[in-house]
Amino acid sequence: MKKTLSVALLVLSSFANSTTWGELEVDDPIVKGAKCAVAEPASYGGYIYSWPSKYDQVFWPHTDRNGIWFCETSGFIALIGDFDELKPAEIERITEFLASQHISKPTLEQKLVLLEQTYSLREKDEFFKNKLLRILARWQQSLGNLNKANSYRARAFQEIQHALNGDLDGYKRLEYLYLATNYSKQFAEQNKTVSYWADLETALKSVTDPELKGYAEYLSELIKDSVYINEGGKLDPDLPKQ
Repeated sequence: MKKTLSVALLVLSSFANSTTWGELEVDDPIVKGAKCAVAEPASYGGYIYSWPSKYDQVFWPHTDRNGIWFCETSGFIALIGDFDELKPAEIERITEFLASQHISKPTLEQKLVLLEQTYSLREKDEFFKNKLLRILARWQQSLGNLNKANSYRARAFQEIQHALNGDLDGYKRLEYLYLATNYSKQFAEQNKTVSYWADLETALKSVTDPELKGYAEYLSELIKDSVYINEGGKLDPDLPKQ
């Protein structure tokens, strides 16, 4: 993917927990020779992992409007940075789809629909598909569409439970046990909550891989919030005041 980074910033902020963006031009994967005006992170910090999207284990920039790349010429849309390595069959399917669906200036809500539809035509693995469901859940929650958000979470939860019955690497097992704990509370499946929570605590205590220790420590702190997750509504728990 050819790209050029502009010096101009799209977002400037003096706050300690700010993020900044730079303008970017990338190749349109669908229309040969066309360019797409998008954005690329210019600065951010580890504080993004403390923002509420952590409860779905999705993070900035996927939770930012600029984190959804869109090409006005073709109507192609994808998560930030995911414009490369489309297979010919994917391009053919997406080109045919966009011929009848192209909107040059979609609203955010329309972008989310197009994002899901376009990714359904791409060949992504199950882990990516699960993450996409959680990203869409987080977006719908931010838009106030709580039932729709939890519908996406329910789909993600079903897939997570299935994956936990198979072989997962250390990182993915910790992540999925954490999410299963949160989602089982969200959907009031108490027996599953107890089981997943116990499995997560055991797994966290058993981590010996130096590359996993940081993530294990992060989840060990984060799981303390999960007890406050209530059934339905927004996933983010209302924490007691310190």
